[in-house]
Order: sequence, then structure tokens, then C-alpha cells
Amino acid sequence: MTIGNVVCRLGLMFTCVCVWEIQGMAVEAAVKPKALEIAYGPFVDWVDRTTVTISWEVDEAMNGRVRWSVPGGKPVELSDEQGGKRHLVTVQGISLDDEYTYRIIGIDEGKDAQSKQYKFDSSFYYRLPGVAHGQTASRKESKLSVATDQILELANARAGYCLVLGGVDGSLALELIRKSDLQVVVVEQDAARVQQIRATLDEAGVYGVRASVLEGSLDERFLGSMLFNLIVSEQHLLEGQLPPGKGAEALRYLVPGGGTVVLGQAGDLGRVQRWLGRAGSRLVRSDNGEARWLVYTRPQLAGAGEWTHQYGNAQNTSCSGDDIVKGEMGVKWWGEPGPRPMPDRGPRNPAPLSTNGRLYVQGDRVLFGLDAYNGTVRWSFSSPEMRRANIPRDSSNMVAAGDQLYLVQGRYCIGIDGATGHRARRFSVPEGESAKYQWAYLSAIGGKLIGSRVKKGELYLGDGGEWYEKYETKFISRVSSDRLFGVDLKSGKRAWTYEGGAIVNSTITIGDGVIYFIESRAPKALEMAGGIQPIQQLADQHLVALDLDSGESKWDRPHDFSKLQYMTYLVYANSTLVATGTDKDKHYHTYGIAAEEQTRKAKDGSPVHIPAGSLLWEDHHKEGKGHHSGHLQHPVVIGDTYYSDQWAFDLRTGKELRDDLPERRGCGTMSASNHTMFFRHYSHGMWDLSTNKRSQFEGIRSGCWLSLISAGGMLLAPETSAGCSCTHSIQTSVGFVPRSLE
Repeated sequence: MTIGNVVCRLGLMFTCVCVWEIQGMAVEAAVKPKALEIAYGPFVDWVDRTTVTISWEVDEAMNGRVRWSVPGGKPVELSDEQGGKRHLVTVQGISLDDEYTYRIIGIDEGKDAQSKQYKFDSSFYYRLPGVAHGQTASRKESKLSVATDQILELANARAGYCLVLGGVDGSLALELIRKSDLQVVVVEQDAARVQQIRATLDEAGVYGVRASVLEGSLDERFLGSMLFNLIVSEQHLLEGQLPPGKGAEALRYLVPGGGTVVLGQAGDLGRVQRWLGRAGSRLVRSDNGEARWLVYTRPQLAGAGEWTHQYGNAQNTSCSGDDIVKGEMGVKWWGEPGPRPMPDRGPRNPAPLSTNGRLYVQGDRVLFGLDAYNGTVRWSFSSPEMRRANIPRDSSNMVAAGDQLYLVQGRYCIGIDGATGHRARRFSVPEGESAKYQWAYLSAIGGKLIGSRVKKGELYLGDGGEWYEKYETKFISRVSSDRLFGVDLKSGKRAWTYEGGAIVNSTITIGDGVIYFIESRAPKALEMAGGIQPIQQLADQHLVALDLDSGESKWDRPHDFSKLQYMTYLVYANSTLVATGTDKDKHYHTYGIAAEEQTRKAKDGSPVHIPAGSLLWEDHHKEGKGHHSGHLQHPVVIGDTYYSDQWAFDLRTGKELRDDLPERRGCGTMSASNHTMFFRHYSHGMWDLSTNKRSQFEGIRSGCWLSLISAGGMLLAPETSAGCSCTHSIQTSVGFVPRSLE
């Protein structure tokens, strides 16, 4: 029996027919186009509220085309009308809160090809509404426009919050709104001026949207500390009069690590400098040497820590080293991102990062850059190939260093400007021109990127909502790398490459100029290096130490870590390595190891030489938490104390110090500052180590891995509970601040 031809049209382009036999019947159906490999990207970037660009790169030159599907409408085909490998397509008419789908289409080896289907959610647009420019400006307005340009250039702040001390007519506030993404707050004592400025801003359509006007003076302290990215004075700029109050009081309102006061141009700037009362301000002069502006930039807080890697640092201590975050805490800000752009909390997703007053949050294929001190979303972009999950058996795909964020996507590591989100640099995995490999482990330390290589597709994505909790091969198998390499950040050139065994990604640890990791040299593990491997296959394990700068071996010792079955962690602190994990019966097995040669005293007082890589101590106990990933807890090291599960040990000797760590109900793991530990106990929990006080932030919870981080004098808690059915009332991102800084 023959059935007539069935013709299937795919989207706008492809019409293909094929025939196959089913129980003697010939049936025709569409042939799927060949899968198109995207080498770099795609990335979706906002241009304005109704326009985005889609950019990508392929390995073979072709015309760049996108099949864009509108909800409830027909797909449209868009093209950049250029041949080549790099492409950029502009999509207009984006509406609010819609979910779009798209495919990149082209030709691969002479055949029709298309990428997988990607999604784009238009809900996540965070730029503030602008204000239209008026008619031809008057001479006064032109001077103000030039002055505003100079203020913004000197401050290098075009987003966040701006405080205008002393208002006149609202013209400076309005010009700042026109030329930047700043949200402006004007503080003025004169009630009549307050009303006039409000009317001016309201007429421009920005009052209550981009601007607020408050009656009072800065001495009254009705605003929170560390809030503003820029402080200016309309009164001083236009009338040469300093605002009332003490200038030094204004400095508490600046965000640390970049918040700027810019005052001028009228009046005696020497007097302004004395009014400000703070060393470190500078005078900016015109070409003829005349002082035009006074600029003061607030430095980082003394004692502030940072969170640069998945577990705080390349040493994996889960401690930020922050000396400020302790004692009573208050809410500094709350808001975006909320739950909608975040991945399901279960798959143990990458931790947020924070350096230099910025907070980086990885959503569900969306990357966010926030101001850590006021919660402003400075930038975001969609990256549908950006994903990493099951972190206990792998490593994170992003790290921060100074003002830069580094993100792994496919075969590349991308250097991103932390202030703007601009993707400025790109580094390739060894043999990255081949689609066979992906960049896996990532660290940025000592002027180098340290990376590892896996085969394409050999990473956990967690798109099925996996919890990775049970003792099942598909959950506990380790991501292994076949190469480790160093890249010089200045030149971008590869400095060295290491090829040995099958490197266990979750163990790569860097401290004091040395890279440490566990690798398997079993024949089957070597054959499968660069893939996800069952733990039983990763036998014949060695602990390896490489020089960070040269990649040369410092030492290499065989160890039996076969009891570390559920997961394998490695931590470095104070010349000591600690390897830990649990077995299938949920017993913790912990090994303290000398990271370098040591000499210790025996019981009789005689010196004992301990070679690097030697076992110092070990501990074995049944996990004490008893539920919700108690057997998966990542350790915390603060000073010379090693915290794991419900116990604390002396890092160097393994002596038990305490067994009363706070109860932690719910999944997730611990993090710390120098004085405080953070965790989930139903809601956000906090343990002050100096007072032994345990506190709860009720009504809000973290995700199923690590999402509470201390950095810059703040406790930062991006929303990570999306998809959870547990009882909690608020799904929001929060920044907490010690009461001592309010």
C-alpha cells in the first residue's frame, strides 16, 4: 500500500522529502536540516526597550540569518546580509514580557543547517526610562550640558544612584538624567525650591520615575550609607554656594570602591576642599591651569573581602576574608533579579561572585552585573549556551578578578568588563578551533587564567531539574579534564600545558603559587579523560602539585581516596591541603596533607621531617546533619580552623575543636567571612563565631548550593530559590549590611 507524498515545510526555508518503510507502507516526511555548530555565542544584547541584537560566530563563512518566532505569530527570517564567520542581526519590535524563540540558520558543508532552538525572555530589561531632549538649547543650557559631560567623565559613573546636594531649578538633575542611566535624588532645604524643582522634573516626565526631591539637609541622615555612585551640587555649580552641613558627612553616602564626589566649577575650590575635609581629593585643571573641578573617589573599605571563585577564592576555603561582616545586620537593598530569570534551585548551580563593589549573578542563560551596594542592575545579556550544574562534581564556569569577570562558554573563556558587561576579550581552549573540546575549570590568579579541557558535551547542565542527591552513577560521576593549562592575561598567549592523568575538576585548588589537584592514572580513566566518569573508574589516584607560573611539577604523590565516593573536594590554607568526601553510606572521610615540606616536633621533642604530599592527619565519622545534602557539605576554612559537617577541626593537626555547628535545615552549603558563617536553616541563617549567636532572616531562603556570599563589607544574597516548593514568602535578591555601617 502506498501513501502519497507528504510535504513538510520547516519555518520559512526548508522543504525536504524522504521516504521510509513501515510494515510495507511507504511514508514520506521531512528531513531535518543538519545541526549548525555555533562556535561563539549566540548573545542577545539590549539596544533599547524594543530592540535587541543577536551576535554569533561560526567556523565556516556563510550568510548570517536568524529565524525569529514571535509568540502567537509566524516566524520571520532576519539577515545581516553579510558573508563571513561573525554575524550580528538586529531585531526590532520587542514587546514587554514575551518569550521568543529563534534559530540560527545557514549552510554547513554545502547542506542546509540550523542551530538548536533558543529562547529569549523579554522581561529582563532594566534600563530606566529616559527623557527626550528639548528644542535647541540656550547658551546657559549648552554650558550646563558641557559641564554635565565633564562630571560624568570624571566620575566614570553612568548608572546607579546620584545625589544632588542643594538644588536651584532642577536643571542639573534633568541633564544628568538625559545623559546617563543614573537615578537622581535631590536634597534641598528651601521648601519653595523643593516645590519648583519637583514641578520641573514632573513636567519632564521623570519625577517619581528617575528622580526624587527631598526636603532637608545631609546632616539629618535620613538616607542610607554607601548608596550613591555620584554626588554633585547644583547649588555650587550654578551659584557657587556650598550646600549646608558638613562636607565630610556626604562621604558616608558614597559607595566604596569608586563612588565619586565631583564639585565645581564656580567658587573657590580650595574652600570646597576644606569643606569636604578629606585627604585624597584632587583638583582637575583646565588647559590654562585654572582649577575647574574637585574630585574625590571613595576607596574600598578597609578589611573588606571579596568572593572571586565558586568557593570564595582559588583555595576553595569558602571564606571571603571579610573582617567587616559581623554582628547585627540590616537590609541595605532588595529587588532584582527575581525568580523568573533564575534556573531551578535543585541542580546545584554556580555561586554568585563579588569584587570591587560589583555583584555578578548567573541566571538561566542570563548574566547580570549589579552594584553590590545599592542593587542597581548595571547590565545583563542573554547567553543561551552558558550553563553549568552539579558543581559538587565539577567546577564553576566564571571567576572575577579586579574589574573583570571571566566566563566560560563552550570552547572559549570570555573577558567581560565588570562595569559595563562589554565582552572585551576571548581566550581559546587548547585546540579550540576544533568543535570537539570545551573549556571546563577556570581560575584567574597571579596574572594568569588557569583552565582545563573536556570533550564537547561532557558537562552537567541540569536542565531536567536534577537534584544530584542520590548515590546513582548518573548523579555522582565526576567531570574529568584531559589537560590543564595557563594563559598569560596580558598577552593572551598560552604559558604552559599539562597532560597527565584524568584530572578531577572538583579538586583543582590554587594557593601560594602552586596548583594542586587529584588525577586518576588508571588505564580506563586515561582513555576517557575529558569526560564524565564513574568514580569507580577513577582509580590509581595521585595528588599533584604544579608551579603556577611554569606548569612544571613540584611534587607528585599516590594517595588512596577511594572512600570519597559521593564527591571529592580539595581545600588549601596555611600550607595544608585537605581532601574530603563521603562514601555511599554517608560517612565523611577527611585527610590533612602537607602542601610543602615541613618539620614538626615528635613527642620526645626531636625534629621530624615531613615531605610535601605526606598525610598529616585523617578523620572518619558519620555525617551529622542527617538530611538535605548533609553528606555533600563543602568545608569552610577560617584561619587555622577547618569546619566540615557538624564539626570543627584544627587545620594542621586534625584535632577536634567543637561539634556544635548550627542546625542547618534544608539543602545548600556553608560560606563565611572572617567572623561569621552563613547557611540555610529553613531561611537565611547566620552564626557569629565570636559570640556564638545564631540568627535567622525569616521569610527568605537560599538555593540548593552556595548563594550567600560576604564581600565588600556586605552579605549578598541573590535570589536562587526559583522552582522550590518549600514554604517561604519572599523570592528576591537582597543585600544585607552590618548595623555598624548604616
